[in-house]
Amino acid sequence: MRKNIKIGFSEIGGIYIGEDIQTEQHLHHAITIAVSFSEKFHFESGQQSVFCSGIIIQPNAIRKFINPYKSYVAFIHIDPFCSQGFNLTDKSETFKELSPSQTQNILEILRNWFSVNENNEKLTEELIVQIAAKIGIISNTVKMDSRIVQAIDLIRKSEKSTLKHVAASNNLSTYRLSHLFKEQTGMSFREFVLYSKLIKSLKAICDNQNFTQSSYSGGFSDQAHFTRTYFKAFGILPSRSVK
Repeated sequence: MRKNIKIGFSEIGGIYIGEDIQTEQHLHHAITIAVSFSEKFHFESGQQSVFCSGIIIQPNAIRKFINPYKSYVAFIHIDPFCSQGFNLTDKSETFKELSPSQTQNILEILRNWFSVNENNEKLTEELIVQIAAKIGIISNTVKMDSRIVQAIDLIRKSEKSTLKHVAASNNLSTYRLSHLFKEQTGMSFREFVLYSKLIKSLKAICDNQNFTQSSYSGGFSDQAHFTRTYFKAFGILPSRSVK
């Protein structure tokens, strides 16, 4: 892994810090907070764009990052189905620019972590909780159907779980589960299965597995499938961002 990047992984999300990150248009399923350590970056979502130092982006939103000054930028990806994710969900806006104080408060949390060698899942989770608290509660009304909560848990335990198996476990037809899953999560059943595989592969990368090993650890059939999924989620090839 390159010395000028740092990646942290936890059950509620991950943190990535790197320089000169330029992405193609992509769609990510997590809530994303992006903050620059120095110069502003350009962010695009559909027909909207902003030049800023800090931003929070809602899940399942199309986004593109352009970093003209090649400065260090931190990306904090938060699971939308954890308590912090529910608190940060905003169904009225695709993204929102962070205030200067919010951006600086988040950077203060990240600077020390980026400069030291300490790195583990517990610490990453603590950092994400602190960062979410600096933004505050955007919504405390987001709730999820218990059957979808159970479906998500089943998929995370085994991405080999089929739509038919998960539907039967919740006493639903495959059509009803498929419709309800999309309505509640904003993504299809298949998209969530791929997303869960990607998260496991990213954890494997954090554990210093190479791309081929991490692809299989996540449940992908081969490295090419992992690379395509990674590019769709982050708008950049893994070889350009983590190795």
